[in-house]
Amino acid sequence: MNPRGNRLACSLRSIDGCSGSYSAYPGEAPRTLRSVEPVKWDKEPQKEVQQATFSLIGDMGMTGTLLLLNQYQWRALKEARLEEPFYAAVLWSGNPMKVVEDAAMMAKRKHG
Repeated sequence: MNPRGNRLACSLRSIDGCSGSYSAYPGEAPRTLRSVEPVKWDKEPQKEVQQATFSLIGDMGMTGTLLLLNQYQWRALKEARLEEPFYAAVLWSGNPMKVVEDAAMMAKRKHG
C-alpha cells in the first residue's frame, strides 16, 4: 500500500487574520506519519484558528484532494489530540472526516 501523496500541505487562518502553514509526511508503514512540521505563522495569532485547509501534494503537484475544516472541527481535533490520525487518514486513503466526527463526539461528551 502506497500513500496517496508525498506530503500533506496544511494551512491555518486565525480569527485575527494570521496565516500559518506546515506539512505532514507519510511514514514507511501504512497509516503512519514520518513527521509533522511545526506551524510557521506570518505573525503570532492572538485568537484561535478559524479555518484549516489540507491539500495532498504528489509527484506532479496537487492531487486534487482538498479538505476544509471550520473553527469547530479544528478545535475538536485539537482538543481530542486526533490531528495525527487525521493527517494519516488523508495521506493513506482513510476516512479523515470520520476522524473529525469522532473528535466532535469526544468534545461533545467532554463539554456535556
